[in-house]
Amino acid sequence: MKVQRSGFWTSPWGKSALGMGCVLPLLTACGGGGGDAAVAPVVPPVIVSPLAVNTPFALSDFGSGDKPKIQRAGDGTLVVAYGDAPDNARLVYDVKAQVERPARDIYVKTCKPDLAAVPAKTCDVLADWSLAKNISLSSAESSINTEWRGTVAPGLQAYAGDIDKPNIKTSGPVMVLTWVSKYCPDGDLATAGVQAPVQRAIRYLERDSRIIPFSCTWMARSTNSGAVWSGPVQLSTGERDAIQDASSGSFNADTKLGQINISWQEDPQGLQLGDGDGPGDGASGANVNGGTDVWYASATVDLSVPATPADDFVLAPAVRLTDNWQGLYGLSGAVNPIFDGLGANVDPGSIEKGQAGAARPNIGMVGSTAIVAYEETKGSEGLDEGKFVRYHAFPFATPPATAAGKAGCVISNPLKNARRVRFLTQSALDAGPGGIQIAVFWKEGIYDKGGPSDIVVRRGMGGLQPANMVPSVDAACATSDYTTAIGLSSLPGENISSRAPSLTVADNGLSDGTEVNFTENALAHRGVLRGGDLWIGYSYTTDLVKLWAQLDNYNFWLRKYTFAAGTGSWDLPRNVTNITDKRINVREPRIFGTPKSTTACPTDPTQCQNTNVIYLAWGTQENVSPFVPDGGADLGIYITASTDGAQTFFAPIRYSVAAGRLFQDDESAYESQVVTRPDGARFYGVWNQADASVEVVPGVTKTVAEYASGSITSIVSP
Repeated sequence: MKVQRSGFWTSPWGKSALGMGCVLPLLTACGGGGGDAAVAPVVPPVIVSPLAVNTPFALSDFGSGDKPKIQRAGDGTLVVAYGDAPDNARLVYDVKAQVERPARDIYVKTCKPDLAAVPAKTCDVLADWSLAKNISLSSAESSINTEWRGTVAPGLQAYAGDIDKPNIKTSGPVMVLTWVSKYCPDGDLATAGVQAPVQRAIRYLERDSRIIPFSCTWMARSTNSGAVWSGPVQLSTGERDAIQDASSGSFNADTKLGQINISWQEDPQGLQLGDGDGPGDGASGANVNGGTDVWYASATVDLSVPATPADDFVLAPAVRLTDNWQGLYGLSGAVNPIFDGLGANVDPGSIEKGQAGAARPNIGMVGSTAIVAYEETKGSEGLDEGKFVRYHAFPFATPPATAAGKAGCVISNPLKNARRVRFLTQSALDAGPGGIQIAVFWKEGIYDKGGPSDIVVRRGMGGLQPANMVPSVDAACATSDYTTAIGLSSLPGENISSRAPSLTVADNGLSDGTEVNFTENALAHRGVLRGGDLWIGYSYTTDLVKLWAQLDNYNFWLRKYTFAAGTGSWDLPRNVTNITDKRINVREPRIFGTPKSTTACPTDPTQCQNTNVIYLAWGTQENVSPFVPDGGADLGIYITASTDGAQTFFAPIRYSVAAGRLFQDDESAYESQVVTRPDGARFYGVWNQADASVEVVPGVTKTVAEYASGSITSIVSP
């Protein structure tokens, strides 16, 4: 059964406006995280919202659409990358989902709205979109034989070239698409031609003793806003297990010159199953072996002379950015779980190891300065199981070669456990004199494995180097020595989530230690940076024990920092989503602002940036005990927006038609990705959508990459 959605917003929570208890055309945060106990959904009042969503449709072609990502080029072209598996695809084993499923490839579809065309091209129907282009071309290939079916069907079998997920970034007309794949045919990237594979594999005893190949990193590029794509380019060999790939870049529209950078992590002993913090069963790259390093590649872009395509995109060989492998070899345990392509154990004397391991890198580019931040185990030889957050800023084409440069600056509290670092950047021109060029924020606390934590922030004021950080970090922060690191005298970062519902102007909580309130938890931190305005939000619960008992839930809270005339201040946090039904949590929030004006502004007002427009989209999920094996089911996706710089938000509407099983719907929607045009009047988004009533193979639910656009009707714009 479908829960209906119209141009008005109706809440399946049984209260108007996500249980906020206030009915206004524009909604402000109506107080803290409290609210009524969970009740059965009832017919709610109807709230008029200026947000409107067009009918969603499946953009993917088969039954395994997965992890779609969307980009909007400066000329308005929409580019969607997603994973999917043809109907005849071979099976692989999904370590996270613990199921055999069809092997996926990465596909791209494009559409450029053209209202002057006859008939008008809106991109709101599937016929407006291009045919799917297979970018990875790997699911029908194999580079290794393993006993990947384990005890279910012993014996060596070819493992199909499955992909993990697409990641795509845009810099001017240049788009870079990265992914990791089980297809790693070239064993020596420094030698011309395709050399014999050196790919390895790991046995997971907990997964029927299946031996699963390591992944390697790939990329493809477009230099014309997604119209034409290069062939796939292999960036690593699979000798170490790659994951967490990402890219960034910058482009000068006047000179038509640019630069691109790419990062990923490689674990020499294979991705580990989960005993890290947060939900899931691991094998995502959070739980790492010693010797896991971040790798880095860069490219120069020159589109100034169309007749010289060889100069368009020149990629430098990848290098090891971090220093966790120090030339040592061996295993972390007594049993050797690593195998080669012939099914034999790899000699431990050729398996890299180290004391510390880097995980979940994020990458950025400001002008020609590369930014990389990541979490890293402390290398304490068992004295401390937590992680540091480390930070690098360097010229993009010359990654650091010194010991201090490769170590990176420890910007978190070295005595606590810090993870899931993210950052927002802008140019010095956009920041203004002494302004915010970067905001770096992460989870921090004394606990791990999902324990309570807060969101902590440092800002780079007037620059991008560690010396520009506020609150300040110790000048000796770039060290790999554990004893030195825990003795650093950096000032604590600003705590923006502590005691969120009870703060006052006089007691703003920014200097709170992360254990001042040891029952609360904050996660899923996101933000927007525009000039002197910085918004950072996070999902927050007042009490993890109450959360698990459905006496509390996760809502998305937002806090703003304003910098003007040389000074800055934080306002108080506000609960934006205000879901009062404790059976439902906010999941995977997305907050985003408008892109910069294009050269078509002001002739075309849709291409003029309106910095006052801020969007917030989020998924919803059943709130269940963390001991429920499959976790809470995904429900539906919602979206709201502000036209006054996030001071107030419109009444939300459900973005997806899918609502989830809590509302008697077999279909659920999750993990949205949404973009907007410069004036903010139109938005375009994709998400995963699953249909529990349909299986593509036994035990595997049908999924699609769903698309829908929408608008803020109160903004007068064509």
